[in-house]
Amino acid sequence: MYRRNRRHVGDIESLPFLEALRQMRHEQGRGNCVFVHVTLVPWIAAAQELKTKPTQHSVKELRGIGIQPDILICARNASFRRK
Repeated sequence: MYRRNRRHVGDIESLPFLEALRQMRHEQGRGNCVFVHVTLVPWIAAAQELKTKPTQHSVKELRGIGIQPDILICARNASFRRK
């Protein structure tokens, strides 16, 4: 089963969906369910660095409601340049 939750972790509207996913893993078993968390790691041009704090925060929020991502996919808002 594939379920995509396109909401933000902290939104109260997403809590019923996240709870349903948490319960599904409990019912199906850890070996039959994988949580993939897709997150943005923004490039801050002024500081010339990637900011990982939003990803750390969203993972913390997920863990706080009983969901631990098995896989993190980190997207970047700027392309890589070859030198």
